[in-house]
Amino acid sequence: MMVTEHGNIESYLYKYKIIDSSMCPCETREQTTDHILYDCEIVKQERDKLKDEILRSENWPLSKGTLINKYTEIFKKIVDSVRLEKLQSIK
Repeated sequence: MMVTEHGNIESYLYKYKIIDSSMCPCETREQTTDHILYDCEIVKQERDKLKDEILRSENWPLSKGTLINKYTEIFKKIVDSVRLEKLQSIK
């Protein structure tokens, strides 16, 4: 989901007219993978864990490509810890 931008992300569901809005449940902007990874307050705790790991050796933010290619294990662990239902709007 975070890598391909497919799945239960509001912008993807909206694009295919499955839902009526692409707005993130945090109500600040459209829910895209970039928004979830870098801005969304709903997953701030998980993002802070990821940032802490990355900041040991690099600056934040990193591109998704670098996160996936260089920090696969950490990225996967953090992404897997996100409870997806908290990122979904009530439909």
